[in-house]
Amino acid sequence: MSDYHKDGKLGFERNITILTMQVTRLEEQLKYARECNKVKDKYWDIIRVERNTFALDIIELQDKVKELETELYFYNRNKRVEEIVDERTKMETPKIKM
Repeated sequence: MSDYHKDGKLGFERNITILTMQVTRLEEQLKYARECNKVKDKYWDIIRVERNTFALDIIELQDKVKELETELYFYNRNKRVEEIVDERTKMETPKIKM
C-alpha cells in the first residue's frame, strides 16, 4: 500500500507531523532540563558556600591544634625542668640536724 493519497502528499505530511511532535517533545525536555539546572545551581551555590565554610573551619582548627600542641610541649618541658631543678635543689641543700 502506498503512502500517497490523491496528490501524493500523505507521506510528506505524516513526516512533518512526526517531526513536529519530536520538536515539541525536545522543547519540553529542554524546558525541563533548564528548570533542573536552575534548581541544581541554587543548591550547588549553597553546597559551595558550606564547603568553603567547612574548609575555613578546618584550617582554623588545624591552627588551633598546632597552637595547643606547642603549649603542651612547652608545659611538659617546663614541668620537667622544674623537676630537675627541684631534684638538684634537694641534693644541694644540706640537711640540718636538730
